Amino acid sequence: MVKRTLLCIAAIGLLLAGCVKIPEHHGTVGKYNELHDINTMCPGKDSILPLSTAGVPQKINELDSRSFRVLNWNSYKGSIKGWQEDLERLGRQSDLVVLQEGYLTDDLQKLLNNKKYNWDIANAFTYYDIYTGVLTASRVKPDFLCSFRVLEPLSGIPKTVLITRYPLSGTDNSLLLANIHMINVSLNISAYRAQLEQIAEVLSQHRGPLLIAGDFNSWSRERMRILNDITQELGTETVTFDTDHRVTFMGQQVDHIYYRQLVPIAALTEKVKTSDHNPMLVTFRLADDE
Repeated sequence: MVKRTLLCIAAIGLLLAGCVKIPEHHGTVGKYNELHDINTMCPGKDSILPLSTAGVPQKINELDSRSFRVLNWNSYKGSIKGWQEDLERLGRQSDLVVLQEGYLTDDLQKLLNNKKYNWDIANAFTYYDIYTGVLTASRVKPDFLCSFRVLEPLSGIPKTVLITRYPLSGTDNSLLLANIHMINVSLNISAYRAQLEQIAEVLSQHRGPLLIAGDFNSWSRERMRILNDITQELGTETVTFDTDHRVTFMGQQVDHIYYRQLVPIAALTEKVKTSDHNPMLVTFRLADDE
């Protein structure tokens, strides 16, 4: 906990120094969006998700329901030398790339565009005038996107959530994917619970296949209990690994992937030196009864 307190103090220092700028309005930036576009907020509990385009004749590509690979990684703003090479290698056969602490440099945009990814970043703040937040890249363009941000209770620096949806081949169902960076330091558990409940309000509207991935900052037993309760209410299971290199803080793992109506057919983690988190790579297929 001492380490987190120091990081929080450092973040406040960067904010005061002008390195971190928090936009007045939350928005997303994407491959097909202008930088000034403001994204509409995710629908609340009294709203419904727009209808899926799955199964409708169209020119939108589909994820292969027989096999698609997901990379989940807190990329530490790409601040350690060699990070870009690791991302290119890890993402080479990945259909979905789910990054927390994405840092939208010109080099990162070039890499994603060269690999023909669609991509969107939910901007939490700018760090030295570069967009920073959760970033999701995909081989298939999403047919729905929404996002929101939550302020860290102590530092006031936002964490963001990005929700995207993708048509799946051979079915009328679509995959809903939540890319999540949970708040870190707080004086009590209420802010952590509130962020998860806000996410669950959106995800509960979707009845089909679901993926929830990210850095959950689940570094205490109480946080893990709340996370388990809410993800179980959504009908998800957690991906497990035979050899697990996920990082731990205070004895708890903080990076997770939860799934519903899917089957993990391969799952691995890899140790890297280019982030303070290790990447997770999971290949899924649609469950047989779908």
